[in-house]
Amino acid sequence: MKTLCLGIETSCDDTSLCLLEHENGTSSILSFKTFSQETILREWGGVVPEIASRNHLEKLLPLLKQVFEDAQRSIDELKLISVTTHPGLLGPLLTGLNMAKTLALFTKASIVPANHLMAHLEAIGLTQGYNSYPYLGVLVSGGHTLFAKVTGPLEMEILGTTLDDAAGEAFDKGGKLLGLGYPAGRIIDLLAGYGNKEAISFPIGLKDKKTANLSYSGVKTQLRNYLEKNPELILTPDQRDLILKDPSVASQEFKDVCASYQHAIVNAIILKLKMAFELNDLKELPIVVGGGVACNRYLRIRLKENFKNVSVVEPKYCTDNGAMIAHYGCLLQELAIPFPKCLGLDARDRIISKRGEKENQLVLN
Repeated sequence: MKTLCLGIETSCDDTSLCLLEHENGTSSILSFKTFSQETILREWGGVVPEIASRNHLEKLLPLLKQVFEDAQRSIDELKLISVTTHPGLLGPLLTGLNMAKTLALFTKASIVPANHLMAHLEAIGLTQGYNSYPYLGVLVSGGHTLFAKVTGPLEMEILGTTLDDAAGEAFDKGGKLLGLGYPAGRIIDLLAGYGNKEAISFPIGLKDKKTANLSYSGVKTQLRNYLEKNPELILTPDQRDLILKDPSVASQEFKDVCASYQHAIVNAIILKLKMAFELNDLKELPIVVGGGVACNRYLRIRLKENFKNVSVVEPKYCTDNGAMIAHYGCLLQELAIPFPKCLGLDARDRIISKRGEKENQLVLN
């Protein structure tokens, strides 16, 4: 039986909706629309929750009308709504959730509360039909960097995670130090392709520790120290605008800094992923990589050079998006909250709880 599902993603700064049909484990996207707040938030140097929330409110209804019109489907046909409820910024989360509950009120559709960390990894099923468990999930995004043994759509055992900033934060904060503004991951990746990754030796946090945990505080400090000694490398707003239009105008030294900095961030992931395999005796588990930083070209290359059986989510489904939320909700539709009980749903923080020395379980309910 086919299920028409709407996915709603508003956990941070992207407003994204997707309408898809799901049947026998396969999702077919009918319409998928995203509004990015990058330009709006760039002048603030990052995400401001109140600004993000207000922009979600402005964009949700126009995007909703557009996805149904493009799919040539009626809202009365909607049977399932999947909406991100955790983790994320509370204000943005509530905007999406309130839309989901309003739609349920009119259509009597059931709602699936979606954990968008799991949705990032399960997004592999949008293009590769991946449904085999267990696998080793590698989640690399702006807010999270972790390795987990995934044994089902609701079961994630954390094997290692960042102790401070995530990889995406390291890229963005490094970009801010360099004068590249926000967000910086994409432009650093582009500039690094023209630089020498061996030009500067940036540190890898916890390199000599027998743990799969990561730390990016040291590499950011080293970059700050390097720029204090070489202040001419910090871009002015005019220089930044020129480089954003034409990366080739950046100096070779600036490109080398980007390449070396990116090399250190990616090397940490490779090193600690190897440690996760070693410490947990995972042998030949397949690897699934998702999250916004999974778009990074150098990371994709290095992962496939160092590990067998690596599947990476397609770039268009890596960042926070409604397609992954809709697909993930369909995988859990048997657990959907029926109308009218779903109207009591709220956005709540879910935590990673420690159970014993080695076992960390992600709490999803």
